[in-house]
Amino acid sequence: MPRPARQDLVDRPPWTRPGVIASAALVVIVVIAAVLLAITRGGEDEVDATGTTPFATLVPDGTTTAQSLATAVPIAPPAGVRWELVGQTAVPVSATAGPTRIAGGTAAGYAHTPDGALIAAAQIMIRSSASAGRDCWEPTVQRQFLPSNNRDQLLAALRANPDHSSEPGELSQIAGFSYQSYSPDTAVIGLVLRAPSAGTARYHVLTLTLLWRDNDWRMQAPPGGSWISLNRVTNDLTGVVEWGTR
Repeated sequence: MPRPARQDLVDRPPWTRPGVIASAALVVIVVIAAVLLAITRGGEDEVDATGTTPFATLVPDGTTTAQSLATAVPIAPPAGVRWELVGQTAVPVSATAGPTRIAGGTAAGYAHTPDGALIAAAQIMIRSSASAGRDCWEPTVQRQFLPSNNRDQLLAALRANPDHSSEPGELSQIAGFSYQSYSPDTAVIGLVLRAPSAGTARYHVLTLTLLWRDNDWRMQAPPGGSWISLNRVTNDLTGVVEWGTR
Protein backbone atom coordinates (compact mmCIF):
# COMPACT_ATOMS: atom_id res chain seq x y z
CA MET A 1 0.00 0.00 0.00
CA PRO A 2 1.53 3.42 -0.87
CA ARG A 3 2.61 5.65 1.98
CA PRO A 4 0.74 8.89 2.73
CA ALA A 5 1.83 11.71 0.46
CA ARG A 6 3.14 13.76 3.37
CA GLN A 7 5.49 11.01 4.57
CA ASP A 8 8.16 12.00 2.08
CA LEU A 9 11.40 10.14 2.62
CA VAL A 10 14.21 12.49 3.47
CA ASP A 11 17.88 11.90 4.04
CA ARG A 12 18.10 14.61 6.66
CA PRO A 13 15.59 15.90 9.20
CA PRO A 14 13.56 18.78 7.74
CA TRP A 15 15.05 21.41 10.03
CA THR A 16 18.44 20.94 8.29
CA ARG A 17 17.02 21.77 4.85
CA PRO A 18 16.65 25.36 3.54
CA GLY A 19 13.43 27.07 4.53
CA VAL A 20 12.79 25.03 7.66
CA ILE A 21 13.91 26.71 10.89
CA ALA A 22 13.25 25.57 14.40
CA SER A 23 11.48 28.47 16.17
CA ALA A 24 8.83 29.13 18.94
CA ALA A 25 7.47 26.69 21.76
CA LEU A 26 6.49 23.12 22.33
CA VAL A 27 3.15 22.11 21.06
CA VAL A 28 3.01 19.13 23.33
CA ILE A 29 -0.02 20.65 25.07
CA VAL A 30 -2.25 18.13 26.54
CA VAL A 31 -5.28 19.22 28.45
CA ILE A 32 -8.24 16.97 28.59
CA ALA A 33 -9.56 18.34 25.32
CA ALA A 34 -6.44 18.52 23.19
CA VAL A 35 -3.37 16.37 23.09
CA LEU A 36 0.22 16.47 22.15
CA LEU A 37 1.89 18.41 19.44
CA ALA A 38 5.57 17.74 19.03
CA ILE A 39 8.41 16.13 17.37
CA THR A 40 11.77 15.50 15.60
CA ARG A 41 15.35 16.73 15.17
CA GLY A 42 18.98 15.61 14.83
CA GLY A 43 22.75 16.18 14.83
CA GLU A 44 25.41 13.53 14.13
CA ASP A 45 25.08 9.79 14.65
CA GLU A 46 27.81 8.50 16.96
CA VAL A 47 29.13 5.04 16.28
CA ASP A 48 32.18 3.18 17.49
CA ALA A 49 35.11 2.11 15.34
CA THR A 50 33.26 -0.99 14.18
CA GLY A 51 30.31 1.03 12.90
CA THR A 52 27.94 -0.25 15.59
CA THR A 53 26.00 1.67 18.20
CA PRO A 54 27.69 1.77 21.63
CA PHE A 55 25.64 0.34 24.49
CA ALA A 56 25.66 0.53 28.27
CA THR A 57 24.40 -2.21 30.52
CA LEU A 58 21.93 -1.68 33.35
CA VAL A 59 22.53 -5.07 34.96
CA PRO A 60 24.87 -5.81 37.91
CA ASP A 61 28.42 -7.06 37.45
CA GLY A 62 28.88 -10.80 37.15
CA THR A 63 26.29 -11.44 34.44
CA THR A 64 27.19 -13.19 31.23
CA THR A 65 27.65 -11.29 27.97
CA ALA A 66 24.35 -12.62 26.65
CA GLN A 67 22.54 -11.51 29.81
CA SER A 68 24.14 -8.08 29.63
CA LEU A 69 23.21 -7.57 26.00
CA ALA A 70 19.59 -8.38 26.84
CA THR A 71 19.39 -5.29 29.04
CA ALA A 72 21.93 -3.01 27.34
CA VAL A 73 20.76 0.42 26.27
CA PRO A 74 22.12 2.80 23.60
CA ILE A 75 24.56 5.49 24.67
CA ALA A 76 24.65 6.91 21.14
CA PRO A 77 21.95 7.33 18.47
CA PRO A 78 21.26 4.19 16.43
CA ALA A 79 23.40 4.01 13.31
CA GLY A 80 21.88 3.94 9.83
CA VAL A 81 18.78 5.95 10.71
CA ARG A 82 16.93 7.85 8.02
CA TRP A 83 14.04 10.27 8.56
CA GLU A 84 10.51 10.43 7.20
CA LEU A 85 8.00 13.24 7.49
CA VAL A 86 4.77 12.78 9.38
CA GLY A 87 2.91 16.01 8.81
CA GLN A 88 5.44 18.75 9.53
CA THR A 89 7.62 16.62 11.79
CA ALA A 90 10.20 13.91 11.18
CA VAL A 91 10.50 10.44 12.62
CA PRO A 92 13.39 7.97 12.55
CA VAL A 93 13.37 4.76 10.54
CA SER A 94 15.99 2.02 10.87
CA ALA A 95 16.63 -0.93 8.56
CA THR A 96 17.53 -3.06 11.57
CA ALA A 97 15.30 -1.67 14.37
CA GLY A 98 12.14 -0.88 12.40
CA PRO A 99 9.46 -0.09 11.61
CA THR A 100 8.99 -2.77 8.97
CA ARG A 101 5.38 -1.87 8.13
CA ILE A 102 4.12 1.65 7.44
CA ALA A 103 0.52 1.69 6.27
CA GLY A 104 -2.84 3.15 7.18
CA GLY A 105 -1.29 5.92 9.25
CA THR A 106 0.58 3.52 11.55
CA ALA A 107 4.18 2.33 11.70
CA ALA A 108 4.72 -1.11 13.24
CA GLY A 109 7.15 -4.01 13.32
CA TYR A 110 9.99 -3.09 15.67
CA ALA A 111 12.99 -5.11 16.77
CA HIS A 112 12.79 -6.70 20.22
CA THR A 113 15.82 -4.67 21.30
CA PRO A 114 16.57 -1.37 23.08
CA ASP A 115 17.01 0.30 19.67
CA GLY A 116 13.68 -1.12 18.53
CA ALA A 117 11.94 0.27 21.60
CA LEU A 118 13.58 3.66 21.05
CA ILE A 119 12.47 3.92 17.42
CA ALA A 120 8.99 2.73 18.43
CA ALA A 121 8.79 5.42 21.12
CA ALA A 122 9.58 8.16 18.61
CA GLN A 123 7.30 6.84 15.87
CA ILE A 124 4.29 6.09 18.07
CA MET A 125 4.56 9.35 20.00
CA ILE A 126 4.63 11.47 16.88
CA ARG A 127 1.90 9.57 15.11
CA SER A 128 -0.38 9.82 18.13
CA SER A 129 -0.14 13.62 18.26
CA ALA A 130 -2.86 15.92 16.99
CA SER A 131 -0.44 17.48 14.51
CA ALA A 132 -0.07 14.14 12.70
CA GLY A 133 -3.67 14.28 11.53
CA ARG A 134 -6.60 12.04 12.32
CA ASP A 135 -5.57 9.48 9.70
CA CYS A 136 -2.48 8.86 11.85
CA TRP A 137 -3.45 9.47 15.47
CA GLU A 138 -6.70 7.52 15.48
CA PRO A 139 -5.37 4.15 14.22
CA THR A 140 -2.11 4.63 16.15
CA VAL A 141 -3.85 5.15 19.49
CA GLN A 142 -6.35 2.37 18.78
CA ARG A 143 -3.82 -0.24 17.65
CA GLN A 144 -0.48 0.66 19.21
CA PHE A 145 -1.45 1.75 22.71
CA LEU A 146 -2.25 -0.81 25.36
CA PRO A 147 -6.00 -0.97 26.09
CA SER A 148 -6.89 0.99 29.24
CA ASN A 149 -9.14 3.76 30.52
CA ASN A 150 -6.21 6.13 30.02
CA ARG A 151 -6.03 5.21 26.34
CA ASP A 152 -9.77 5.79 25.97
CA GLN A 153 -9.41 9.23 27.57
CA LEU A 154 -6.51 10.08 25.26
CA LEU A 155 -8.56 9.08 22.23
CA ALA A 156 -11.58 11.04 23.47
CA ALA A 157 -9.44 14.17 23.93
CA LEU A 158 -8.10 13.90 20.40
CA ARG A 159 -11.56 13.33 18.95
CA ALA A 160 -12.85 16.41 20.77
CA ASN A 161 -10.43 18.51 18.70
CA PRO A 162 -9.85 16.47 15.56
CA ASP A 163 -8.48 19.17 13.27
CA HIS A 164 -5.06 20.70 13.68
CA SER A 165 -2.72 22.20 11.13
CA SER A 166 0.83 23.41 11.64
CA GLU A 167 3.29 25.38 9.57
CA PRO A 168 6.96 24.41 9.15
CA GLY A 169 8.96 25.48 12.20
CA GLU A 170 5.98 25.57 14.58
CA LEU A 171 6.42 22.12 16.09
CA SER A 172 9.00 20.79 18.52
CA GLN A 173 11.51 18.29 17.20
CA ILE A 174 13.16 15.25 18.76
CA ALA A 175 16.53 16.34 20.10
CA GLY A 176 17.59 13.16 21.85
CA PHE A 177 16.70 10.56 24.43
CA SER A 178 17.53 9.37 27.92
CA TYR A 179 17.02 5.67 28.55
CA GLN A 180 15.73 5.15 32.08
CA SER A 181 15.29 1.38 32.18
CA TYR A 182 15.03 -1.61 29.89
CA SER A 183 14.05 -5.25 30.12
CA PRO A 184 12.86 -7.53 27.31
CA ASP A 185 9.29 -6.76 28.38
CA THR A 186 9.40 -3.08 29.34
CA ALA A 187 11.27 0.03 28.18
CA VAL A 188 11.09 3.41 29.89
CA ILE A 189 12.52 6.18 27.73
CA GLY A 190 12.75 9.93 28.14
CA LEU A 191 12.08 11.33 24.66
CA VAL A 192 13.64 14.79 24.50
CA LEU A 193 11.93 17.40 22.32
CA ARG A 194 13.46 20.76 21.44
CA ALA A 195 10.87 23.51 21.71
CA PRO A 196 10.88 25.99 18.82
CA SER A 197 12.49 29.09 20.28
CA ALA A 198 14.20 32.22 19.07
CA GLY A 199 16.09 32.53 22.35
CA THR A 200 17.54 30.11 24.87
CA ALA A 201 16.86 26.53 23.90
CA ARG A 202 14.14 24.79 25.90
CA TYR A 203 13.53 21.07 25.99
CA HIS A 204 10.62 18.91 27.00
CA VAL A 205 11.33 15.43 28.32
CA LEU A 206 8.40 13.05 27.92
CA THR A 207 8.71 9.87 29.96
CA LEU A 208 7.34 7.08 27.76
CA THR A 209 6.68 3.50 28.79
CA LEU A 210 6.55 0.76 26.17
CA LEU A 211 5.71 -2.90 26.71
CA TRP A 212 6.45 -5.86 24.46
CA ARG A 213 3.05 -7.32 23.60
CA ASP A 214 1.83 -9.41 20.65
CA ASN A 215 5.32 -9.44 19.10
CA ASP A 216 5.75 -5.68 18.98
CA TRP A 217 6.38 -2.64 21.17
CA ARG A 218 3.21 -0.91 22.35
CA MET A 219 2.86 2.31 24.29
CA GLN A 220 1.23 2.88 27.64
CA ALA A 221 -1.15 5.84 27.62
CA PRO A 222 -0.47 8.64 30.12
CA PRO A 223 -2.54 8.98 33.31
CA GLY A 224 -5.94 10.48 32.52
CA GLY A 225 -5.05 10.59 28.84
CA SER A 226 -2.93 13.71 29.44
CA TRP A 227 0.78 13.86 28.62
CA ILE A 228 1.31 16.89 30.84
CA SER A 229 1.91 14.67 33.88
CA LEU A 230 4.81 12.96 32.07
CA ASN A 231 6.39 16.16 30.73
CA ARG A 232 9.40 17.88 32.27
CA VAL A 233 10.74 21.21 30.96
CA THR A 234 14.49 21.86 31.07
CA ASN A 235 17.31 23.73 29.34
CA ASP A 236 19.90 21.20 30.48
CA LEU A 237 20.85 18.23 28.29
CA THR A 238 23.12 16.60 30.86
CA GLY A 239 22.71 12.85 30.59
CA VAL A 240 20.83 13.12 27.28
CA VAL A 241 22.00 11.29 24.16
CA GLU A 242 21.57 13.87 21.43
CA TRP A 243 20.07 12.46 18.26
CA GLY A 244 21.68 13.22 14.93
CA THR A 245 22.08 12.39 11.25
CA ARG A 246 25.15 11.14 9.45
